[in-house]
Amino acid sequence: MKKLQSYINWLLILLLLLIAGTSCTRQLAKSVVSKAQRSSYYSEAPYSNSSADLERITHAVKKVNCYATYRTYVFGENSRVTLQDLSGQDLLEKSMARVDNNESVSGTALAVYCDGDRIALLTCAHVAVFPDTLINWSEHSDLQSNRYIHSISFKLRQQLYVRDIPDGGPIEVLASNIKEDIALLGRTLQQPAPGADVFGYPAGNSDKLEFGSFIYLIGYPVGQLMVTSGLVSLPADPKANFLTDAPFNEGFSGGIVLAVRNDAPGLELVGIGRAVSARTGYSLKPEKQVHEYNYNPSVPYSGNIYVHEEKEMNYGITFVIPVNRLRQFYYDNRQQLSGQGFKLDKFFGTGE
Repeated sequence: MKKLQSYINWLLILLLLLIAGTSCTRQLAKSVVSKAQRSSYYSEAPYSNSSADLERITHAVKKVNCYATYRTYVFGENSRVTLQDLSGQDLLEKSMARVDNNESVSGTALAVYCDGDRIALLTCAHVAVFPDTLINWSEHSDLQSNRYIHSISFKLRQQLYVRDIPDGGPIEVLASNIKEDIALLGRTLQQPAPGADVFGYPAGNSDKLEFGSFIYLIGYPVGQLMVTSGLVSLPADPKANFLTDAPFNEGFSGGIVLAVRNDAPGLELVGIGRAVSARTGYSLKPEKQVHEYNYNPSVPYSGNIYVHEEKEMNYGITFVIPVNRLRQFYYDNRQQLSGQGFKLDKFFGTGE
């Protein structure tokens, strides 16, 4: 009798454990489903092959080159020139030297619109917009003296080229926001190009990215088309740039960031690469760079030298402008762009 009672007790314990396990499994399943419903994007590399989609997208990713020429007026240490002192010919009379120099930047842009007659591309403002005026102030231990100008540079001209757009030629900045670092480029084509390669995938919703969301990046680091990947890290401020550990190098600015939806498999634009964390250093450079002139290291150099700014990149800390801010930028400039014949509502949509 005791053995029978013991056997029954063991059966009851096993039944209770089975019921508890089933309940935990249901709760875990509900938790997984709930998380999947909250998140729209994969947090791991997608199981399906994305190679065909990525290759198709690369045709809409373009290399951007921007060139600018500046005229710089340099003033002596004791000139004590302020902005109020400068007007017209005074620059020539008060400056101790005048130098013309060229600046160039390479980056990446995405073709987002083409109606056959017009084409528009999305990129970072720092890739496509050089400042009109640059001022270097004097630096003295006497703070009052630091209001005097050491040199002032004026932009004489700027040319912007995007490789592989129909009929070639320079392109224009349609709208830009320097603070947000966003720019839309475009031009009216000399010859209609109904078959131009344009990004054919949706603009997503960057608010639905989470820590660990998997992303692809496509751009032109050091002038070479490259596809890479990384994971998302989000800042405390949802309106700020988000971070990724994906590799980033010079020329990747404006490169596109793609995420993969988990509810209906497909790639979506979730941002554009902006910059990488870096430290700034300075070195002395000859008047002409190595690519302009071959110097003989056995002959002492006696020409002009200049201070050259160099940035040492902290790889793996990349800042990305979220697509929702790109969308807001478009709608802020929608009326102006529409007046120029560029209507991008279909691409940017609402992000739902």
